Amino acid sequence: MNDYTTILANPELAGVFEIPEEGIDAIIAAAEANQHVVYRVDLRAVRSRDQMLQTVGEGLELPTWFGSNFDALMDCLCDFSWVPASGYTIIMENCHNIHSIAYPDFNMMIDLFAEAANAWREQDKPFWCFVDLPSNV
Repeated sequence: MNDYTTILANPELAGVFEIPEEGIDAIIAAAEANQHVVYRVDLRAVRSRDQMLQTVGEGLELPTWFGSNFDALMDCLCDFSWVPASGYTIIMENCHNIHSIAYPDFNMMIDLFAEAANAWREQDKPFWCFVDLPSNV
């Protein structure tokens, strides 16, 4: 078993990962122990790029100026000034459908989360994204 509390505290290790075997509860407990803001975004009902961006915006409680496009998403992911924290942990749940339906758009979004983790690393702040997809997709 991994010590997720120690791992999630380290911005050098942060990035985008699949949800570990220990499950979402282990990630949430570790994130809360590190005083991260935790967001859970359920993509189960999402069937398009626009729905995906809208659902992510709502799930991350992005500001009203969020324009539901990839540029605006990146701006928001690298800011979070409206909710200061010692770190951020985002859990993207039920990604299977949108991954299958809009693979390029889903991957673009995941790439933005990875870029945001890199940007936060420069500020010595952990930014994690855990994605609910099997490792073979």
